[in-house]
Amino acid sequence: MSTSTQMLVALGRDHISVNELSGTAHVLVASAIGTDETVGALFESCGIDIPSEPGTVCETATCSAFWLSPRSWLLRLPLNGEAMVLNAIGRGFPDRRVHATPYSDALQWIGISGQGGEALLARGGFISLSTDGFPSGHFKRTLIADIPLLIWRRAADQWEAGCERRRARYFVDWIENTIAISDV
Repeated sequence: MSTSTQMLVALGRDHISVNELSGTAHVLVASAIGTDETVGALFESCGIDIPSEPGTVCETATCSAFWLSPRSWLLRLPLNGEAMVLNAIGRGFPDRRVHATPYSDALQWIGISGQGGEALLARGGFISLSTDGFPSGHFKRTLIADIPLLIWRRAADQWEAGCERRRARYFVDWIENTIAISDV
């Protein structure tokens, strides 16, 4: 997929916009200490705010931090932010109780928006994507179309899906094929 990939498609009466999201860097943060201690220590030593609850996201002007597990987080940063965060965590934790790894080359983000987005994603997975169980601003890791995805519900009808870069084309093809055969 190129950085200019964008398509507007119809799923029944609902228009869905699907586009590649680019221009971000990613850092995977892992910790050998507990969640609460990591949250406090990372903010105190590096000024990085990370979530302490499953499925939540901390957003600041320069970073979106996703809770992956009790001891791991994904940071989504501006392109020029990766080296700064890696250095700050390295200096803040010389004992490596908290460790950061560059992850930018691993992920591709796809934006999906429109009223049919929830129905489209639900066709490929087995978890509830309704706003009751998955409110705006929250995050899940799941399989959709047998592809491991990071799903961020930005708003009621706005999603961002992160997948391994090598599976991004397959995911977009699945979206196009699902819409093409849809009778919704």
